Amino acid sequence: MRSLAPPRLTVGSKVRLHGRAYIVGEMAGAGRVFTAADDGTEMSLGIGRQIELVRSEELTSDARYMALPPAVLENLKRDLGSFTDAQRFEAMARYEYVKAIKGLPVAHRDKSEFVIPTIESTAQTERGRLVSTPTFRTARRWYVIWVVAGYDLRALISNLAACGRREPRYEPWVYEEVHKAIDEVYATELKGSIRQTLLRARKLIRLRADRDGLTLPGLSYQVIGRNVVETEIAKRGAWDILVRREGRAEAERLLRFQGAGPPGEYPLGEVEADHTTIDLMISERGVVLGRPYLTVLIDRYSRMIIGFCISFEPPSWVSVMEALRHAVYSKEDELKHWAEYSEVAFVFSWEALGAPDLLITDQGLEFLSASMAATESALRMRHIQVPRASGDKKAKVESHFDSLNRAILHRLQGSTFSNVTKRGKYRSEEHAIFSLDDIRYLVTRWVVDGYNREVHPTTGRIPAEAWREGMDRAGLKLAPPPREIFAPLVGKVLPRKLRKEGVRYNNLRWNSNAFQALRARIGTSCDVVIRIDPLDLRTAYVLDPDEHVWIKGDLIAERAVEHLTLSQYEHLRQKLDEAKETDPDYELKLAQGSQALWDFVDKRMEEKGIVPKHVSAFITSKTRAAEHVHGVRKSAADSNGPIKSHDIDGPVLSPPPDPRGPYRETVLRTPNPYPAPDSEGRYPGERVGKLLPAISPSAEPPSTVPVGPSGAFAGRHNARR
Repeated sequence: MRSLAPPRLTVGSKVRLHGRAYIVGEMAGAGRVFTAADDGTEMSLGIGRQIELVRSEELTSDARYMALPPAVLENLKRDLGSFTDAQRFEAMARYEYVKAIKGLPVAHRDKSEFVIPTIESTAQTERGRLVSTPTFRTARRWYVIWVVAGYDLRALISNLAACGRREPRYEPWVYEEVHKAIDEVYATELKGSIRQTLLRARKLIRLRADRDGLTLPGLSYQVIGRNVVETEIAKRGAWDILVRREGRAEAERLLRFQGAGPPGEYPLGEVEADHTTIDLMISERGVVLGRPYLTVLIDRYSRMIIGFCISFEPPSWVSVMEALRHAVYSKEDELKHWAEYSEVAFVFSWEALGAPDLLITDQGLEFLSASMAATESALRMRHIQVPRASGDKKAKVESHFDSLNRAILHRLQGSTFSNVTKRGKYRSEEHAIFSLDDIRYLVTRWVVDGYNREVHPTTGRIPAEAWREGMDRAGLKLAPPPREIFAPLVGKVLPRKLRKEGVRYNNLRWNSNAFQALRARIGTSCDVVIRIDPLDLRTAYVLDPDEHVWIKGDLIAERAVEHLTLSQYEHLRQKLDEAKETDPDYELKLAQGSQALWDFVDKRMEEKGIVPKHVSAFITSKTRAAEHVHGVRKSAADSNGPIKSHDIDGPVLSPPPDPRGPYRETVLRTPNPYPAPDSEGRYPGERVGKLLPAISPSAEPPSTVPVGPSGAFAGRHNARR
């Protein structure tokens, strides 16, 4: 099997850069212009950069891409989150082999004497053992498809699960016994083999069938095959299995990438990430929420801050994903939003864009999550971790935290300062006035118009200028991967029911015309899979079970929720629930008024034996009084007046319709809904004095309250008289 042939760079022909289609343009200066076929974005690449991309097999022929198997092309059209866990897990195992082949020199990647030892060494790793060891031809086929598809993880997903039967092959109780065997034999410190686990599972299944009178699965004496055990082990996840077999410390060592990597020689070559707690108390709606966390990414070469996130989400892969997405994609819309928020435009731009080649983090558990491995393949980057207690090796990020605190946070109301000594007797909670959006705006303003444009004390250069000069010399970074690849890594996927009102989660509701069209096609009140972006609550997605695409729905809630992340919304709701107040005096007065109604009903029943239907229905139906008593709905003054003019040719001043509808649901309720009593303890509308004694049934009603068929309470009972 030979290496990929280089593409022909003739004007007007199509090529693929990391799987994205580009049209080859004319020579311009010392390079050539490439135009994206999907959105017309132009990219200029020098001759040296073109040769480098061809040699690294990142610039390939469009004909090779279109010649991919139909199943692979179908996978590339589907969302990564629409595949099953088993399919994604198998793709990640295959990714270990193709990544190892890519680590070889270009001239050795199609030579069996070099590839076979690489396959054998990869097969000894924990991830490599999760799939059958591929042959040289199989591994090369995986690698070629992966490269031609633009290093897309979806190209490595097996389509065997899409063929034949969709329902589980065995009854649920069979899989229960298989997992019991895995826990007893394989996922233990004794490290039993898969064969031993299979034998134990067969015995457990036979015992269960005999005990409960069940039918043995399968037609052979073997009951189940080896693939069943291997599939269920793969579904458990490498982290869970490794912790049980090797211990937590060894599992961390096996799942992380070793090595320090080269120094930062160009922008986005090396990017550092770290977490810290912001030295400021946040207040929302009068409730103190506490101190949020800050995750920041900084480029080693230019010292430019390329992305960050601020939220109440504790350090985890979610906060890393949010910071990475902030760094990878354009920030123009965000700067426009914050300019409208503050009514002051930004002085400078924020040109940071693209995925890093190497992400450097500490030993935090959030960086060992399985989602980080998927992110490496989606963003085509490597991830390394510095040893424990080595914060000095990431001094660029650590010093950034100190600069942020001294420049902004320690000068704001509600600051907690660096330590207890500096804070002294200052009560941060009592002085907290800034909301989470306020802090996000202030940090964004400081990054764009401050830190990135000031001379760095160590390098003596302006970070933004160093970034621009480095990009001019190294060439523009290739376009980031499509959002549909990166979004499933941060999406929260949940089973829900699609009803007439849409889908709901945690008191939030999303709906759209597309949702209702899907509901009409697949059935009412049906089970669906939804995906919620924890970083953007404005949109939720429902997976179309037939087309395998995500359908968009809009959030139907108050506008204050739209700019919150899921963790911020949940944290704010929790704090509002904790701060919820109850006014005992007001509740007592409500109870007294309700009891007066029931006392009247009981007295009537004792003296006359039955309550008229119209009175009983009014009390027990729990409907509003307005549904029984209707006032006049016309105005004589307006009806007798002249008809006003209406200029149909005049300008239309009405705002465009809101796709979410004119009404929003209130999900963040005030902690204290009660009215404030006056100085004498009376509430607005409360009558002076105690409740009047119950009226005797024999007493005549007041003359001002009409009764009978023409009265306000006339109903079916009086109409039949």
